[in-house]
Amino acid sequence: MTARVQIVLPGLFDLPLEELEADLLVNELPHLNRLLRFATPRSNRSYSIDEILKTALGFDDPAGLPLAQAFARVEDHEPGHLLLSQAIHLQAGLHSAVIVPVQNNQKNLHDIDIIIKELNNIFKVDCNISAVADGLFLLHLKEFTAPTHYPHILSVLGKTANPYIEQSRQNLPWYQLLNEIQMFMHQHEVNAERTSRGLLPINRLWCWGAGTLPRGFNAKPAWYCDDPVLNQFARSLGIDAESCANIDRADNSGDAILIDLRLIEFLKTGLAAELDQLLLDIDRKQLKPLLEDAAKGRRLLILRAGYEFDFELKPTARMKFWRPQKNLSNWIGHSPDL
Repeated sequence: MTARVQIVLPGLFDLPLEELEADLLVNELPHLNRLLRFATPRSNRSYSIDEILKTALGFDDPAGLPLAQAFARVEDHEPGHLLLSQAIHLQAGLHSAVIVPVQNNQKNLHDIDIIIKELNNIFKVDCNISAVADGLFLLHLKEFTAPTHYPHILSVLGKTANPYIEQSRQNLPWYQLLNEIQMFMHQHEVNAERTSRGLLPINRLWCWGAGTLPRGFNAKPAWYCDDPVLNQFARSLGIDAESCANIDRADNSGDAILIDLRLIEFLKTGLAAELDQLLLDIDRKQLKPLLEDAAKGRRLLILRAGYEFDFELKPTARMKFWRPQKNLSNWIGHSPDL
């Protein structure tokens, strides 16, 4: 059976093409363009990072991707009570509140740690909050299960929080706790000082990654990713995590998942990188070896990017030479001609 490689590139079809030279799109991304030309589009309903990865892994649980469970400690006997948590700025508008990132710089991390330490003390009856990485925390709810409707933070930055706030009302204990935490953060002296200096207040926690691992999960695809949270999750499934840089050394006899979050990080957090260089790196170092294997009949490739279509490239697709040339500009902002 031909090995299946799933390429997870969220944000690919949301890029600001006006910032790129037309020649780059047409001539300098040959492997991406070949994939977009010869692959068969498949209707897709998995748009968030969580949903994309659940689809890639074959999870059928309607709840979120249980990333928090991967960080559970020995004393955490109730994995369904865990959430990952990150500080954000909730920017209130006339009709909505927009989720804005707080950058992981020294000043922000220092202020976040002060707030989290006091939150931990004041709400110790309700929850425990422990650091698992710079700016990332594990929240353990003591009295009730964690809500599972919150997606990965990169999937919501820049979007309105209103739908998630409304869903939270269905879990009254959680809704009340979240409101109390937000009120405390809003009034904290750290935020008064930040506001006086023209900095964004740190006035909300975004919590996600609740749920439990599915029973009987036996799949063990090769896993290529550079995100520490997703790699910790893979290890909790018994899957060895490798860097994306090693994809050219992948064993072509088995299934694999390649996950690159740099494009969505560029879009959502202002990742310090040049967009054209990001695309060139992905094209040359990741797509090139995979396309070469596919051309030899060794790989079935599936591109998943949270777009209205996934793209399936079969080894025999190279025979469809009559298909016209395509690049990102044929898909972004246009109704694709299939």
